[in-house]
Amino acid sequence: MSEATAALMGDNGGAADNGTAGDNGAVDNGAWNSGFDEETSAYIGNKGWQGVDDVLSSYRNLEKFVGGSKNLIEMPGMDAGEEAMNDFFNKLGRPETADKYGLDVPDTADAELTDWFRNTAHKYGLTDAQAKGLFGDWNEMSGSRLEQMQSNQEQQAEQAIANLKKEWGQGFDSQIDAGKRAVAALGYDADALNAIEDKLGTADMLKLFASFGSKMSESSFEGGERQGSGSFGLTPAAAQQQLNDLRTDKSFMDQYLSGNKDAVAKYSRLMEAAYA
Repeated sequence: MSEATAALMGDNGGAADNGTAGDNGAVDNGAWNSGFDEETSAYIGNKGWQGVDDVLSSYRNLEKFVGGSKNLIEMPGMDAGEEAMNDFFNKLGRPETADKYGLDVPDTADAELTDWFRNTAHKYGLTDAQAKGLFGDWNEMSGSRLEQMQSNQEQQAEQAIANLKKEWGQGFDSQIDAGKRAVAALGYDADALNAIEDKLGTADMLKLFASFGSKMSESSFEGGERQGSGSFGLTPAAAQQQLNDLRTDKSFMDQYLSGNKDAVAKYSRLMEAAYA
């Protein structure tokens, strides 16, 4: 009987043949559900199941919804051991080993830090997709912070130079030239200067090298000793060799960079003898 026919027939549709609902809402459908208890019968009635076919159809739809029994994963208990947790993480999609994570590693990335991330992600059960996403977000955030720090440093350096221009006035260019002479004499490269600037600050670094360069250009020092190559008794080649030796002498260079008068005088005499 179709639903339309049943609706038109109303109470005359043969309730005795197709089953009627009792007072408790359960469906009396003959022998197929006669052995169930009252609670189960009520559950069947609420579901509207008319027979075993309805029950099986409902179960098949449930399997489709959850992806089938093969995809069902049992949550480990609070007291689960390491083996159980590892099995759970692996079923979720964690790679077999930490080195199997497909991370998009930048060329400039720290290899040691990247290895730490892989091992930590594996330890806490991250899937490949989770690890890749977290690693990418971390690098993006770190890159943004680094760019901001560099931008701040550049602004501070520009402000320091602007302040020096006011302080030195028309002598600014000559002070910078003196600093250049000192840098050339010491043989410092950009990395060394950046390290000194990070430690001292832009203004103090420029003042330090300007002071060194100014002392190097003086023709005489305290005591009236003339700083010529002849009076110093060295050939230019010998003076250059001594300069190279002094540049590798940490104790001497520490004194020189701190402004020790004797160290500055000695270095300046050698410079004049070597490059007069």
